Amino acid sequence: MIDYITPEAVRLLEHVHVNLPWEMFDRFRDLVVERRIHVEIGFSAVDLDGVSRRRLEEASALLANAGCRITLHAPFWELCPGSSDPLIRQVTLLRLHQFLDVAAVLQPAQVVCHTGYDPRHHEGMKARWIERSLPVWEALADRAGRIGVRILLENVWEPEPSLHRELLSRLPSEYLGFCLDVGHQHCFSEAPLDVWLEALSSRLGELHLHDNDGRRDDHLPVGRGTVDFGTLFKFLSERRITPLLTLEPHREDHLWESLEGLSRVIGEGFGGAERAGTGGFRR
Repeated sequence: MIDYITPEAVRLLEHVHVNLPWEMFDRFRDLVVERRIHVEIGFSAVDLDGVSRRRLEEASALLANAGCRITLHAPFWELCPGSSDPLIRQVTLLRLHQFLDVAAVLQPAQVVCHTGYDPRHHEGMKARWIERSLPVWEALADRAGRIGVRILLENVWEPEPSLHRELLSRLPSEYLGFCLDVGHQHCFSEAPLDVWLEALSSRLGELHLHDNDGRRDDHLPVGRGTVDFGTLFKFLSERRITPLLTLEPHREDHLWESLEGLSRVIGEGFGGAERAGTGGFRR
């Protein structure tokens, strides 16, 4: 399948990251090295309990020698920084400190965390949820500063950007930013894409790119669904914002289709692959 992708898509692979769960690292390591794929490695809580420092150092050396850049994705299932239960907040902080232990070894460019906010359960206590979550993020920001990495807060269930705006306005900009997941925005958010972009572009450090039809979080290849990538990249181009780009396929063949789709929308609205994925946000 690689033989049939266009030269433009092949070149784009040099400028994007691709999600890779740690549990699949050994399965895809040869492909990653051969194609020099920059990876966003996702760790689950089980991964954190089982991985050794030596194993992380081996992976870090392998990727560095191949010229592969690294970002990381934190565990998120059942974690809730703003929970009304103090013990759940303690476990959340413990797990995310474990995750930053991994980051200290792998030295990624940046790491992505979910906020843990779910309006189905937390909408009626949103202000209190934010207040309870702030000490968690403040502690993690302090740790991130000592490690030298940035934490980016990703949107998932949030219906509009006010929660991210409130959190980020009260957290240090040097080590806390925003990751816009356009697939999540498209199927879970009530606010349109341009509202998210206008609200949070000054802290935008990364995009998670996948597609869907607006009903389910299908993680389809870019161009297969109805996400408005044209508006996205036109906005970024006009404001000269160049966040890091991460593709999130859930199947290997979807990676190559996503590269083809992304090469088309970037070429149309972003000035070409050479503009993609530098990963900076304004402070």
